[in-house]
Amino acid sequence: MNRKYSLIIFLVLLLFAGIIALTQETDENAEDIEINEEEIEFFLTVKEPTRWFRSNKGGMALEEILTRFVALRSEYALSVDWVERDEIPDYLLSYYKDEYLTEVRILHRYSHEIRKQWIFRSIEGITRLNASLEGPGREKSLKGFIELFNENGNMESEYRFLEDGGISRIDYEYNDGMLINASFFIWEDGETYTKAYTDFYRYNRSLSLRAIERIFYIDMQYGKMGAPERASFPRDIMNAAKNTVFVSERLNVYPEYFGDVYFFDDSKLIFQTDSRGRILNQTLYDEDDNIIWVINNTWEGNRIILSVKTEDDIILTSEFRYNSNGGKIFERNLRNGILERVVRVEGAVDIEELYMDNEIVLRAVWEDGRKISETRTGN
Repeated sequence: MNRKYSLIIFLVLLLFAGIIALTQETDENAEDIEINEEEIEFFLTVKEPTRWFRSNKGGMALEEILTRFVALRSEYALSVDWVERDEIPDYLLSYYKDEYLTEVRILHRYSHEIRKQWIFRSIEGITRLNASLEGPGREKSLKGFIELFNENGNMESEYRFLEDGGISRIDYEYNDGMLINASFFIWEDGETYTKAYTDFYRYNRSLSLRAIERIFYIDMQYGKMGAPERASFPRDIMNAAKNTVFVSERLNVYPEYFGDVYFFDDSKLIFQTDSRGRILNQTLYDEDDNIIWVINNTWEGNRIILSVKTEDDIILTSEFRYNSNGGKIFERNLRNGILERVVRVEGAVDIEELYMDNEIVLRAVWEDGRKISETRTGN
């Protein structure tokens, strides 16, 4: 029997011995005895062999299946197992401690392995690491993520490994379990992480999110590596909220019509939110606290239907419509109230029309992001 199983059995026996000793105390003390059944179950499940589940493409364990053969007959199957230290990949060993137990989950599709997830748990059963990475094993060539958690189960850091070799890191800071800031770092020159910006979270007296203040420490362009496309919230907070407090698109993707968006060192972006965490407006300030531009959003449910950007004497407006599944099917763009562009979405096809003096001057058809035709309809 290997060392891990011997340790687990010893701990379980020790736990039961303590329970037996407690039950022999006087009746007046019996009401103070509490048995942690979840902890006992956690220890006992460690000794089980590989478990198999019918799954979905997200890797959820939908139904436990008795045998590997039957599970792999489903389109998606999930295996859950416990492994020893020498089975952990090198790029995760720096996060490992001897007291951790390591769970590995493998998602299969049509009997082929498509994703592997590693989970380190403390002896109390608290997740301390969650990682899913693909690649030959050298950190710079990996793609996926690593999430690190503190002893209370709150996410402390998350690393993102991109296909182009880029790496980013977000560090979260808490006060009495409440998220107070998140700092975004970019891996540069293969040597060090550079802090790009920090989000500071402001709450009202009822502890609802009131505003987010983002301070930039380097120059960067929206849409490039590390560009701040949305507010950073730990996954565990979002899961706990179950989307009843936060909506999935807390920051809208800036409409293409608004042009390239740049952020500069010492500039500041302030987001005002409602009680559901939806961004009502965002204001960009320069290093002297002068307003550069303001974007105001109008929401309908969990979707933005109107976004207006004001910069100096120019007002850009984008209107949106969605289908029943929440997919965008229509966009209309105006400059200072004058129509300039309309986009209609029909499945994988986008039909773009450009206007001048309220007349269509050009119509372009795009399919899967590739232009397939262009027709000029005016002078």
